[in-house]
Amino acid sequence: MPIKISDTSPAFEKIRDEAMEFARKNGLDEVEAQKHLRRKLKRAGVPLPANMATEAEFKQQLKETEEFERKRRNERRKKQDKPKMAAGGMANGKKHMYLSKGAFVTDNLPNKGLKMLAKSGAKGRQAVRKMGFNV
Repeated sequence: MPIKISDTSPAFEKIRDEAMEFARKNGLDEVEAQKHLRRKLKRAGVPLPANMATEAEFKQQLKETEEFERKRRNERRKKQDKPKMAAGGMANGKKHMYLSKGAFVTDNLPNKGLKMLAKSGAKGRQAVRKMGFNV
């Protein structure tokens, strides 16, 4: 949301500069910086410039951004929650499963430390394999 300097008052420019400096020093993202600027303007009683989003528009933009982030997080979770077992067929009237590619069994490890090491990632599984365990 770039703001044209010519459309703003000197009070707005001063508050904007202070807010942006604060945002840079504290590592705020764009949305947090906008919130901070709006809060400072409201406290000082300085009206928003005509080309800046109104409170209702800003809240709608925040809502859309949060929905987008929530959907992205959910998509990431879905990708991570892939099944570790695959269908293996039928035998004796029962459905059987086998390990799919990339799955590993930690139930046969002797202690919690090795189980945690195996679950930590590819390097952890490799280390457990080097110790002689089939993971």
